[in-house]
Amino acid sequence: MEIYGGDWFMADNNISVRLPEDFTVTAHSGCEGTPDNSMEFIRKGVEINAQILEVDVTFRADGTPVLIHKEQADADEGLLFDEAVRYISENSDTVRLNLDLKSTANLPKIVRILDNYGMRERCFYTGVNADFVEAVRADGELPYYLNTTITRWKKHSPKELNAALERVKKSGAIGINCSLKYASKEMVELFRENGLLVSYWTANSKKEMIKLLNIAPDNITTRFPVFLNEIIESAR
Repeated sequence: MEIYGGDWFMADNNISVRLPEDFTVTAHSGCEGTPDNSMEFIRKGVEINAQILEVDVTFRADGTPVLIHKEQADADEGLLFDEAVRYISENSDTVRLNLDLKSTANLPKIVRILDNYGMRERCFYTGVNADFVEAVRADGELPYYLNTTITRWKKHSPKELNAALERVKKSGAIGINCSLKYASKEMVELFRENGLLVSYWTANSKKEMIKLLNIAPDNITTRFPVFLNEIIESAR
């Protein structure tokens, strides 16, 4: 238990875990009842001082990056990435961005916008599947998690988990980002032993939040970050 650092969390009456020192809560796009990938969501995230905001990033045909959950946005569709980044940079010194990629069509433009607002060090990519690895590695500007899966009914299998670990290592990612349905204590411990991070999405119920807090990953993504943080604070 001592290897984790951070704070003790009493998950229930019988179990206690120690969260990683750098544990984070990510506010999923559309958190706290706001529309997904909207300025209302961005403003709410800043208002609640979220540690990380998850946004879906893709491009219009002309290469303009926008926030929308599509492989390609139509003309004038989606919130401008520039607008969202500018607002965060002007209103928070701490809020970070999880850029969930739906396309890699114009990654250099993303980085130029981040640099314009001094936001590069506060951003990273997710949504990076096997098809996206080559592009994000070639771009080489932002760290990224590998989105990968394991066989659900083998999520405690050392063979299955080591195969996932090797995929992440080979990709050059800083860790794994996957659905909570693949979550296991064995995964967290194996990845941590190998210096890699574990991030799970999307825990929206109390039961799901407790399940993930019990295994102490590095990040939990939720549409209800205020509630998740209340659970953590009340148990300290």
